[in-house]
Amino acid sequence: MIKQYPLDKTFLVATWLESLVYGCFLVVFLLGVWVNINYTKGRNTHHRIMFLVSIVMFCIATMHVGMNCFRLIRGYVDFRLAPGGPVGYLGTLSTWDHIFKDTLYATQSILGDAVAVYRCWILWRGDYRLIIFPAMLLIASTVSGYMVCGLYTTVDPTATVFDPRLANWITTFYSVAVAQNIITTGLMSFRLWQVERTSSQYRLGSGNFLPVLLILVESAALYLFVEILLLSLYAVNYNAQYILLECVTPIVGITFNVITIRITLRSQRKALNQSSNGGTQDGRQTVGSIPMRHIVISRKVESDSDDVVGGYRKEDFSLAEP
Repeated sequence: MIKQYPLDKTFLVATWLESLVYGCFLVVFLLGVWVNINYTKGRNTHHRIMFLVSIVMFCIATMHVGMNCFRLIRGYVDFRLAPGGPVGYLGTLSTWDHIFKDTLYATQSILGDAVAVYRCWILWRGDYRLIIFPAMLLIASTVSGYMVCGLYTTVDPTATVFDPRLANWITTFYSVAVAQNIITTGLMSFRLWQVERTSSQYRLGSGNFLPVLLILVESAALYLFVEILLLSLYAVNYNAQYILLECVTPIVGITFNVITIRITLRSQRKALNQSSNGGTQDGRQTVGSIPMRHIVISRKVESDSDDVVGGYRKEDFSLAEP
């Protein structure tokens, strides 16, 4: 049997570590604001949606770390002499501040999953068939996440998060988060690889989509790793899961903003290189924060149809270009 990490130390370390991660998120968020102001002026609705989501995620993460600091002061100062001490207060699931804190966490995680489904939908050019299953997982995540928060008010005051009434819902929430991350990242990566393979037949040199694919996978890896580790720790009923649990809220925001920032900066750098080489920039559509390039490909065919000119069929592609 695994020796449990003391709860009094767990709550302290969890809040301390979340504060460090939140500090990283603050820097990333401010960089995202700077990038949005300087490089995305006048762009389309997708950029405005992404920027609004970034602000919402930052507000949620700020409230979450604030609630943990508030609870830490209450537990280790106001309730230090109460029955059960700090652990008795911080470990009680039915208090309003604990319910509110975990509701913020669930909302942040669900919002992150929803954005991943949205990005997936945009990259697949609005093909609803590709997002049916991820959308179903999003619904399952929403139901299970808020169900746990609702059940907090009904459990015994001495119950822990490992209580059987909560275990199935919490395990479902964690499992769905892992599956959602893998599926949406996989669908987006496959789309970028597919477009790269298609476009490589009609050009020379390296493509533009593999770097975006690497950015996507690398940035999503942190969140996926934390979710898998959190699920594993909860599955073995180990108290250290609290430490990772508190860090998820800012990590979701970091993952979202890093993807946007890296792709936007790469797009800007590429545009500057093209300009310095005599290229010109024009208005382009975007996919979320990924600029789109309009490509017309002519393919040799035998046909007399209207879209065939001189024995070549013109095929129109809107491709995500970093």
